[in-house]
Amino acid sequence: MSYAIDSLIRCFGLSSPSKSIPLQLLSRSFLVLSILFFPLAWAAAQAGDWPSFTVHSGPYARQQTLVCAEVDEAVGARHDALALYEVTGGSNRRPVTVQWEGNRLCWVLEGETPAGTQRRYALALAASGGGSTPAGGIQATLADGRVRFVAGDDRTLLTYQRDPAPVPAGVDPIFSRGGFLHPILSPAGDTLTRIQPSDHYHHYGVWNPWTHTEYQGRELDFWNLVRGHGTVTADGVDNLAGGPLTAGLTARHTYLMFPDSAVREGAKPLLEEQLDLGVHSLDRNAYQVDYTTTQRNITDEPFVVKAYRYQGIGFRARPDWDDATARLLTSGGKNKADGNATRARWMMVDGPTNSGRSGILFLSHPDNYDAPQTIRIWPEGANGGKENVFLNFNPAQEVDFRLRPDGQYRLKYRMVVYNGTLDSAAAERYWQDFAHPPRVVVDGAGKLQGKRVLVYTRNGKGYVHENIPASVAAIERLGEENGFSVVSSDDPAYFTPERLADFDVLVFSNTNNDIFETPAQHEAFRGYLEGGGGYVGIHSAIGSERDWPYFWRVIGGTFHRHPKRQDFDVAVIDPDHPSTDFLPPTWHIRDEECYYIKKLNPAMHVLLAADLSTVDDPEGKAGYPGETFGNSFPASWYLTNHGGRQWYTALGHRSEHYSDPLFIRHILGGIEWAAR
Repeated sequence: MSYAIDSLIRCFGLSSPSKSIPLQLLSRSFLVLSILFFPLAWAAAQAGDWPSFTVHSGPYARQQTLVCAEVDEAVGARHDALALYEVTGGSNRRPVTVQWEGNRLCWVLEGETPAGTQRRYALALAASGGGSTPAGGIQATLADGRVRFVAGDDRTLLTYQRDPAPVPAGVDPIFSRGGFLHPILSPAGDTLTRIQPSDHYHHYGVWNPWTHTEYQGRELDFWNLVRGHGTVTADGVDNLAGGPLTAGLTARHTYLMFPDSAVREGAKPLLEEQLDLGVHSLDRNAYQVDYTTTQRNITDEPFVVKAYRYQGIGFRARPDWDDATARLLTSGGKNKADGNATRARWMMVDGPTNSGRSGILFLSHPDNYDAPQTIRIWPEGANGGKENVFLNFNPAQEVDFRLRPDGQYRLKYRMVVYNGTLDSAAAERYWQDFAHPPRVVVDGAGKLQGKRVLVYTRNGKGYVHENIPASVAAIERLGEENGFSVVSSDDPAYFTPERLADFDVLVFSNTNNDIFETPAQHEAFRGYLEGGGGYVGIHSAIGSERDWPYFWRVIGGTFHRHPKRQDFDVAVIDPDHPSTDFLPPTWHIRDEECYYIKKLNPAMHVLLAADLSTVDDPEGKAGYPGETFGNSFPASWYLTNHGGRQWYTALGHRSEHYSDPLFIRHILGGIEWAAR
């Protein structure tokens, strides 16, 4: 104590305890001062280096929305000692239930959050010295070949069936399979799903096999098991987790092809599937289930899901739901009578149960293949009008879905299971939460905080993209949201050593042809890069300075041509870069130009590659690029061999791309990397 007393005395300009002040008096003084000043010290400790967060609702109103954020490893390592508080005005703080998974924390925006508003949260040392973990939550337990998700009040919500379910007596065992959800229960405890009905023994609650596929010229049906083409096996469950807010699992499935309909031994694996489930209780009357499937073609040849009327994630309802009792509504305003083969963002169905009406809202993510996906609904009168509620989202009802060798493909869905009924406004709000979640910003921790970016849009004689205003506006929004300033200009006078020194990153947004006017401007650009400057090139920037070899080398190449604008797939080659680490393994690009670049710099590190097997381009197959890169062609890359950091993406032709959250985040990641 004497050291603390001595320090305190010096702080207040008192004499040393070795001199004229008795130690007993000083001890009493220290106790009084400690009582007075401890709250200030505690507050300082709380406001130390722990992160705070701002949650932006965006253009949509939110209700009981789950949000998550990533923090540094050092913070995550101490999460047991931390608590999360909502800052509600001034120094007022309200404790918030939080769930940690490594360096990731999640919490709920309690109540309603109006559109266009912000809410602030802060981590701090918990007052008791340890973070609080309230009772309840959701747990996932594996027993007897199935995983049960159980709420804190001991209500079972749903079950993932891992092991093959036995078939009814007298039914061919070929119908037995695992890897499905059943039962899915209403929040009140009533079963909403059904398996192995006598009209379709291959129906299994919620499941997602392909129906009409082609491999090596052979038709394969993994839905109608009685055909004996193959099956889907459930091979294991990993990452079983529970907590105060969510529970989840990762399941592994395999698509097996039988040698023929009479021989099942020696089955060949074609696809590996990872199913990620996440369950979150919204309140006593609703819970949500995130259902994400990632499939990988593990063969050396394409696996093609052929266009067909039903396949993909399906739902078979309880037997007493039918034309007379069930209510079905889609985001397009369609119902059971007219909804089949239409497109929808969401569809919901509810019907009678022992506890009143209950139902499920099915949501399809806008990043899914062929979104908004076409839906299959058994129309009125199907199955004789009885026991006839079946529906599914189908990514390949109107177009083929091609899975290239070693390609990975992700589909994301969400189910909201509810008591009572939902109206279309509530359904739309749930979809917006899923498709466009609130944005969580870690305050003051942005990698671009305080950086300065020059967006250069100069075009020489020739084609000028109409997307330039949209691209500039998008980057300006990124600056506002991420703490960096943006100057946009098409004036080459910026290219002097003195003026370029003001910027951390140069973004050439759809520049094209001759963009500099003097040799001095060329040299200023060159000096900037070789001095360690950051560069980002977007789309037609690769067509700039076509007669300057240095530009080709430093950017990675120069424009050659592109086939007609179309949809095609892009594979993520490096999933660990900030411009790609959030993307699905295969990114389905809409209405875009597939750029072919010549004079490619072999020093480039490729981030994305176009899948040329999905590009309609007879000229390219006969000429360049031909088979230069097989069925791939670089679509985004970076270079570091000229002193600076150069990043480029060939994507971004249409103005609409600059309001696509994935593409904008792709650009943001490029700017972050270039600014380091």
